[in-house]
Amino acid sequence: MTADSNSRRPSRTNTGFGELPKIPEPPDIEPEDIVIAVMGITGAGKTTFVNYLTEHDLKIGYGLEPCTQSVQVVPCSIEHRNKIWLVDTPGFDDTFKTDADILKEVANWLNTAYRMKIKLTGIIYLHRIMDVRVGGVATRNLRMFKKLCGDDGLGSVVLATTMWSSVTSEGVGKRREAELESSPVFWKHMVDHGSKVFRQDKGGKSALEIVQYLIQKRRPVTLDIQREMVDQNMKLGQTGAGSEVASEVEKARQHYEKRLQEIRKELEDAMRERDNERREELEEMKEEFENKMGRGQEEFRKLQADSEQLNQEMKERYEKEIKDLADRIQEKDKMILEAQTEKDQWKRDHEHDLEMEKLKLQMKWKEQYYKMVYATRCIVM
Repeated sequence: MTADSNSRRPSRTNTGFGELPKIPEPPDIEPEDIVIAVMGITGAGKTTFVNYLTEHDLKIGYGLEPCTQSVQVVPCSIEHRNKIWLVDTPGFDDTFKTDADILKEVANWLNTAYRMKIKLTGIIYLHRIMDVRVGGVATRNLRMFKKLCGDDGLGSVVLATTMWSSVTSEGVGKRREAELESSPVFWKHMVDHGSKVFRQDKGGKSALEIVQYLIQKRRPVTLDIQREMVDQNMKLGQTGAGSEVASEVEKARQHYEKRLQEIRKELEDAMRERDNERREELEEMKEEFENKMGRGQEEFRKLQADSEQLNQEMKERYEKEIKDLADRIQEKDKMILEAQTEKDQWKRDHEHDLEMEKLKLQMKWKEQYYKMVYATRCIVM
């Protein structure tokens, strides 16, 4: 690319793409620091909540694909005598990852922190008040959350409703809030054991109030999954949260098995009747359900990991992800050298810049998480 063509390239700030995210250096968490986890289903506003209280903007997802696919920890920007960290976690309804994968991710971070004498100051569980009904995904996510915490941990939990601007009226929101608090299926058990209900309805102001409540309460908590896997040497599937995942997998397996038996019978009938079109359709269905059965078996295998196996599996996975990202960055670097014309060169160069920044940001997160989990000190991001 010539100097003249370079001078005609617009700068990143005036292209309409906006500034790229800041990438903070990986900090150290100490046992006396305040660490608050933010949990809830995908789309409940976890990353938005965290971004209200930190100078380092995390990527927010607005579509079906969740942006938080691994645990991310950022420093909180509010003033306090102790350092404050917010932990953004993936929801148990990821588009591409199974509940077992997400549980492994969250459990591995929690167990690593616990071994390093770092306890959560509190947990913020976010729920969309705009939802007319609490569906199967949300109730399953809530059951898993309760098992993850255990009754002793519920006194350090804030249950916060989000997206109040999307409800049709204040009265509708109040009725839903009251139902959540009073129903044994939803929050009653948690409220009875000390969980506090808040509204996350005033942006950064209410986010700050929630965090300050947990700081003032300062009730460091050991979660059930930490006690089960680290202190009692349980396998992931033996823990309360793991058993919840296993139960859901078993229900799905029974459904698939029953459907497979029905398909096999229908297939035999189609073959007798020489109905080739129907037979082909049933063969495809049979293959689909056999694949689902196989994935279910793989889920059970994942849940058999103990704390050390879990650590090793995650280590291998992150090593591969970091290598893949490095390979992608190298490939993108080559693209700029392959442009044929000046016009093509500028276009590729500009797209390359944006894509490279995105990939490098992903690489930075992966490397920082990797350091946190596998280094001798608790370094996180």
